[in-house]
Amino acid sequence: MRRENEYGRIIAYERKRINLSSEQLCEGICDRVYLQRIEKGERACDKILADSILQRIGVSAKKFSYILDEQEKNFVAAKEKIVDLVDANQEKEAYQQIQTYREQTKGKTILYAQFCNLVEIVLKWKNGGDRTELLEDILATWNLTKNGKSILRIRGQRLSYFELSLALLYMRLLEEQEKEKEVIEGYQELLVYMEKRVEESDRVEWYPQIAVRLIRLLRKNGKTEQAWKRTIQTIHLLRKQAFVLYLAELLKIYQELLKERFGEKTAVMPKEIQKQISDIDGICEALDWCYQNYKVKQKKWVWDISFGMSEIYLCQDIIKGRRIGMGLTQQELGEGICSCVTVSRIENGKSYPKRKDLIELLEKVKWSGENCTLTAQIGNPEYHQITSQISDLTYLGNFEEAEKLLEELEKNIQAENIFAEQYFLSSLSTVQFALGKKTAQELYILAEKALHLTMPENEERWKEWHFTRTEVMCINMMSYACESVGKIEYVIELLKIVKEFYERQHFSLGYYQAGYQLTLRNLGNLLGNIGKYKEASQLADMCIQQEFTFKQIGNAVIVLYDKGWNMEHLWEDREVDKQESLDYIKASYYLNLFLGKEIQEHIKKHMKELYGKSV
Repeated sequence: MRRENEYGRIIAYERKRINLSSEQLCEGICDRVYLQRIEKGERACDKILADSILQRIGVSAKKFSYILDEQEKNFVAAKEKIVDLVDANQEKEAYQQIQTYREQTKGKTILYAQFCNLVEIVLKWKNGGDRTELLEDILATWNLTKNGKSILRIRGQRLSYFELSLALLYMRLLEEQEKEKEVIEGYQELLVYMEKRVEESDRVEWYPQIAVRLIRLLRKNGKTEQAWKRTIQTIHLLRKQAFVLYLAELLKIYQELLKERFGEKTAVMPKEIQKQISDIDGICEALDWCYQNYKVKQKKWVWDISFGMSEIYLCQDIIKGRRIGMGLTQQELGEGICSCVTVSRIENGKSYPKRKDLIELLEKVKWSGENCTLTAQIGNPEYHQITSQISDLTYLGNFEEAEKLLEELEKNIQAENIFAEQYFLSSLSTVQFALGKKTAQELYILAEKALHLTMPENEERWKEWHFTRTEVMCINMMSYACESVGKIEYVIELLKIVKEFYERQHFSLGYYQAGYQLTLRNLGNLLGNIGKYKEASQLADMCIQQEFTFKQIGNAVIVLYDKGWNMEHLWEDREVDKQESLDYIKASYYLNLFLGKEIQEHIKKHMKELYGKSV
């Protein structure tokens, strides 16, 4: 099962694919020889550097899992705390934490210093710092890695997200100084860069806020046609990615532009335009209700965009959890690799294995043997973009397109390892079940088979298990079919174990949101189906709040309906009334309407029959 270094191979493959030299890619962030050693698999690198390299070549780091040692665990935790303090504008404590972080990372890659400078600039900006000085600070921080390159002309460059954050903030400060011509050009430059250099799933994280500011400036300067096109383009991006960052603002702008186009120039506004305007009111009201009901604050400016790997774990947790789950002693795990004393030290966090030992230990517990790997484990780097597309299409319900890509991918790749086999079994069966090409029983059998390629069958040890993303996907697949095969109670217990696994991680749940939110959604659905309506409603609340906190609605549109349905079953006990459950059903309808989901007709019928309400 031994595999070549996946992370390095992907970097090398992508760099060559876009005709980027080693010197261009590593400019300012690491030595060329060091990068070459990473590409050959001879060296690992810090997460902060791994993120930046992937970002510069335009590969979403969110598609990767990363294994931390104890020192990096502390760095990540400290970075999380600093970002939270800056967001809360707790100035004094933030500066103290930044200084400590500077001292701890002194002598390491320049990216740590760049991050510290960035957060200090944001703090000064939030607290009314001199704008001219702040612009100078931004340029100085930019030049730590981009010395001599223009921060205003980024289209032809390759940027890490630290660098992109600095460019965004620079333009925001120029806007405050009312340099409108320069700002319009700068915002357009940023959007073009993102369209060409940043994967859509990352781009949507901050593209809308720049678009909103640009659209307002374009309208102010009489460039209505440009504003119209940019508005439609940005709303389409949000719809495609099921994202709500600045959605209400964009919809209201779109509504105003509709009225200008079709209201002022025609005697009678067309009915379809009237409906669009009315629907926008409903969508905006649903968004406002969700934010208020779940007490989620809408960020007015997202500055902390220097994110990276979406799943991060501790080496000792993976090895210990999976060793115990497989029923291996420390001696049995270490046999032929290292001593049981070494295994004990690794599991206690007192030691981090050498790369050769790490690979062999991880592969023995059926975890892909790298410290930084794609979450969809299929091997060859040239296929990682396709697996990313498949993941996005499945999440958004575009199953026909996902099936075509999967079938084409399967024709061109040999399943060289259990991770590839597990990926194909789980992905293709899920998609074909959604398309009605597989029965529930067939889905369950295939999902369970895929799960046990890497996970032991002894259920008593699963509470200690350390799950991969694909294993979590397999369990969630089983939840779609468990009622048909009489396994609902069994799968509910499995989902509870997965939920607890995510909740005991050392870091913010934001790092695990894809698997965690899906688990909450499906666990709540099954509990509702067996009559545990209160427990199901609580899980629905957790899922909805998570989704809106991270500016997503892909799961929320379904779970809002589930929550309302569960509440309807509590009417007899007078714990909730019709209006309360109607609010959830109505919010689900309008958000589904925005996404263009067919389920909206089902919800519309439900509201008419049970509530006597039309929309």
